[in-house]
Amino acid sequence: MPHSKDVARMFKLETQYRGATLRLELENNQARLLINGIVRDRGMVTSSLRLSTTVQTDYEWHEFIEGIISREGKTLTAVLTASKAEVSRKDFAVIARDEVSL
Repeated sequence: MPHSKDVARMFKLETQYRGATLRLELENNQARLLINGIVRDRGMVTSSLRLSTTVQTDYEWHEFIEGIISREGKTLTAVLTASKAEVSRKDFAVIARDEVSL
């Protein structure tokens, strides 16, 4: 179930891997996995989500890329993996609208 009271803000995790730019984005519970700026998978985040694609990183060498987003309480964790090996991770604090002072 989406967390509708969350502030609309963009979360991004980006890294370089074997000459490719891997990026995992989340905005308004919509997630996207991008490789070199091209959206390769997308989905709606509830408590967790796995996005994936296969890309060629070297001559005749392919990698299985995954973007994993999970939420526990007020922490959102984004992870990028290449062929099941973690290449980047970041935790983000989630702020509810009723906690924002204007």
